Amino acid sequence: MLLLALLLAAAVMTIFVSLGSITLVAWPPLAVAGYLLVRFPRDHAIITFDRLWIGGLLAYILLAHRRVPAAATSRFMKIGFGVFFLAFGIRAIAMSTSISGPIQTWVDSVVLPSIVFVAVSRYATTRERTQRFALSLMIAGGLLGAIGLAERIAGFELASLSNGQRRYDEVIGATRISGPYSVPETYALSLVICFAATLYWLQSRGRGPYIWGILIAALEVSGIVFSFFRAAWIAALLVVIGSFGIRPSRFGRTLVIAGVVGSLVFAGTTQLEQHNKAFEARTNNTDNIYGRLATYEQGIQLFKSAPLTGIGIDQYNAVVTDRAPVVFHKVKSVTFPHSSFIAVLAEQGLFGFVPLIFLSCGIWLVLRRIRAVASTSEEGVLAGSIAGAAAGYLIMSLTLTMLPYEPSNAFFAAFLGMTVGRLDVRSAETGRAVAQ
Repeated sequence: MLLLALLLAAAVMTIFVSLGSITLVAWPPLAVAGYLLVRFPRDHAIITFDRLWIGGLLAYILLAHRRVPAAATSRFMKIGFGVFFLAFGIRAIAMSTSISGPIQTWVDSVVLPSIVFVAVSRYATTRERTQRFALSLMIAGGLLGAIGLAERIAGFELASLSNGQRRYDEVIGATRISGPYSVPETYALSLVICFAATLYWLQSRGRGPYIWGILIAALEVSGIVFSFFRAAWIAALLVVIGSFGIRPSRFGRTLVIAGVVGSLVFAGTTQLEQHNKAFEARTNNTDNIYGRLATYEQGIQLFKSAPLTGIGIDQYNAVVTDRAPVVFHKVKSVTFPHSSFIAVLAEQGLFGFVPLIFLSCGIWLVLRRIRAVASTSEEGVLAGSIAGAAAGYLIMSLTLTMLPYEPSNAFFAAFLGMTVGRLDVRSAETGRAVAQ
C-alpha cells in the first residue's frame, strides 16, 4: 500500500511539473470534492486526495524560485513554523515509526499545511495572483456551504463516508452538519477561513458584479450557523469585523464596525432565541462552558505528570479514560482536550508547546507588519481579512481541538501564505525605495 502511494505521488508530481501554478490555484475546490472521492482504503485511508495533490505541489515549490528575500517578520514566523514542524515530527517518530498513529497525525496536521503555505507564499506575489487564489478559496467555501445546506435540508450525512459518524447534539435536538468531512469542527473552521477569503475578494476586486460573491458568502454563513458551534459563530463575527473594520491607521473605523456588528448581533440573537429552540438551547448552555473548564484543569494535570515531553501524541483520550474526571460547578470533564493548546501541552509537554507559542507569536508579528506596510486599499483589505481569519482560527483552537484536522489547517496555511507572499514583496519594495 505504501509503495502504491509513493508511485501515485511520483506520477502526480510529474504531471504537476507540466501544469505549473494551475495545480495550486485549482487545489481548494478540488480538495472539497476530492476529500470523499479519493480515499483508499475507505476506512483508515492511506491514499487521500490531499496527500497526493499537496504532495505533488512539492514539484511546484521546486520550480517556483523565490524572487524576493523574506521580510524580517515573515522570516521569524517561518523559523517558528520550522521549529514546531520539527518538534512535532520528532515527538511523533519517537513514539512509533509506523505510518499510522502519531506520524499520520503529524503529516496531516503539520506537514501538508506546511507545503501549502510555502507554495502559496511563492505564488501570491501580486494583487492579481492573490485575488485569483482568494477566488479559489471562495469557490471552495461555496461548495462546502452548499453541501452543508443540502445536508441540513435533506437530512442526510456524509461523515460516515470518511470514517466519522453523525453528530447528534441532544442539548439542541439537532445534528451538527459536517459537510464532506468526518467531524463538524473542521467543517466550521474551513468555512470561517473561506468566508474571510470571500470578503477579501468582494472588497478588493473593484467594480463588477458581486452577486456570485454575495451568494457564496450567504452559503458559507449558513454552513457556519448550522454547525451550531458558538466558537464558529464568534469566529465569523471576528472575520466580519477584521475584514471591514481593520485598516492601517484607522482605529476609529474598527471601533465603529465592531459596534455596528455587536448591535446587529444582539438584535438578531434576541429574535432567534424567541423563535428557534435549537439556537436558544445552544446560546444558553452554560454546562458546556463548565465542562470545558473542568477539561482544561484535567489537561493541566496531565501536563504536570509529564511536563517535558507530555503523555504522547494522540494519547489524551486513552490516558484520561483511566482517571477520575475533574468536576467544575457540578459538571464533569470530558475525555477529549477541547483545545488545541491544551492538547499540545498535555500530549507533547514543553517540547511541543513552546514551539507552538513561538509560532503563534510569529503569526501575530506578520499580522502587525502587513497592516503597517499596506499602502493601497487592496492591501488594507488583505491585512484586515487575514487578521479576522487568524482571530477566528485562534478562538476555535482555544475552545476546540482543531490541530489534528488537515483541511482547516491547510486552508488557514494557504491564507497565511497569501499574506506572507505579499508582505515579502511589499517589504522588498519599501527597502528599495529607502535605498534610492
